[in-house]
Amino acid sequence: MIKNRRILILTGVFLEDIGGPPTLLKALNLELIKRGYQVIVLTFGSKNEAKKYSYPVKVVCDKWPSLIKSFLYLIKGLMLGLRSDIIYNQDLYTPGFAGYLIKKILRKKLVTRFVGDSAWEIALNRKETADNITDFQINRYSRLIENRKKIRKRILENSDKVIVVSHFLKKLAMEIGVSEEKIRVIYNSIDFLDVASNPKIDLKKQLNIPDKVILTNARLIPWKGVDMLIKLMPKLIEKYENIRFIIISDGPERKNLEKLALDLDIEKYIFFVGRVNRQLVVSYLKMADVFVLNTNYEGMSFVILEAMKVGVSVITTKAGGNPETIKDKETGLLVDYNNKKQWIEAINQILDNPDLAERLVTNAKNDLKRFSWDDLVRKTIDVFENKLS
Repeated sequence: MIKNRRILILTGVFLEDIGGPPTLLKALNLELIKRGYQVIVLTFGSKNEAKKYSYPVKVVCDKWPSLIKSFLYLIKGLMLGLRSDIIYNQDLYTPGFAGYLIKKILRKKLVTRFVGDSAWEIALNRKETADNITDFQINRYSRLIENRKKIRKRILENSDKVIVVSHFLKKLAMEIGVSEEKIRVIYNSIDFLDVASNPKIDLKKQLNIPDKVILTNARLIPWKGVDMLIKLMPKLIEKYENIRFIIISDGPERKNLEKLALDLDIEKYIFFVGRVNRQLVVSYLKMADVFVLNTNYEGMSFVILEAMKVGVSVITTKAGGNPETIKDKETGLLVDYNNKKQWIEAINQILDNPDLAERLVTNAKNDLKRFSWDDLVRKTIDVFENKLS
C-alpha cells in the first residue's frame, strides 16, 4: 500500500451528529489512519467540538446564512485540497459541489459516496413532488428542480469513483448517468459497534411501560412514514391494551406527528424521545419487541443493521436497498410502504408468535456476516488506490 496518502473528507454532518453515516465515517477515519493515511475533515459546526478529535477537523460556522456558508466551505476546501491527494466527498449537497469544483480547479482525485439523491430529497421536503426516488429520475419537473438534478448529475459524472451502499443505489447512479465501471458497491457495516458492553438501563421501568413495545428510529421527514405507523396504534391498542410506540430521532415533521397523536387521543401510548446517543439507542432497542421502519426510500439502513445486531425482530418496506439488507420471512418481514393492512398483519405475526420472532432474530444475527467491517475498510482503500474489489 502507498503510505501517507493525504485524504480530505468533505461532509456536512460530522461533529455532534450521532446518526449512522457520521458514526461510520468516524470509525473509518481511525482505520485509515492506522493504515498510514493522513486524514483531514471539513465540515460545518463549532471549533470547540472539532478540537475533540485526534486528527484535524476544520469547520465552517453553521450560524452563517446558507450562501455565505457554502462560499466559505468552498474556499476552505480549495485551500485544504492543495495539500491533499484524494478528495472523499460524503454527499451531494454543499460538500459535493465543493468537491466537484476542487476536482475541476485543482485536478485532484475525487471519490464520492452516493447514499441518496439530494435533488429528490429537497423536492420532497419542499412538497415540490410526491414521486418516489425511482420515478423522480424519469419524470420532468420545473426548471429549478431540473437544475438541481443537473448539478448532482455533474458531481457524480465528474467523480473518479462513486461508492454506493447497495445494488439499488448502483442502478440509480447508472440511471442518473454514471458509467458502471466507476461504481463500487460497498455495504455498510456495524461490526465496530459494541452492543454487549452497553450499560443496563431499565427503560421500561423508567418510562412506566407495562407490556409490548414497538420502536422506530428515523428522521421525522415525510418519506419515513412515521405518520402511518401512528395511525396504526388505535387498532394495535385494541388488541394489545398496554402497547407503546417509541419514536427515536427528530425532524421537521415532529410537531405534526405530535398533533396527530393528540387528534387520535393516543398521546399517552406514544413516546417521542428525540435524538439520543448510540448507547441509549441500543438500550431502547433492547427493550423493544419489534423494530419498524416504514420508509419510501433507503440506500442501506444503518438502523436496520443496528436492530439486527442488538437482536430485535425487524419489519420494514421493500423500498430501496431494504431487500438487500432483510431477507423476507428469513431475517425479518418486508411489507409495502404505507400499506396499513400488511403492516398490521406483520406486527401481529411477530407479537403473537415468539418462536417466529426468535427465529428471525437468530437468522438476522447470523446474516450480519455479509456486512463485514473488514470488507468495508479494504474495499474503500481499494477504491482510493485504483484497485478492483
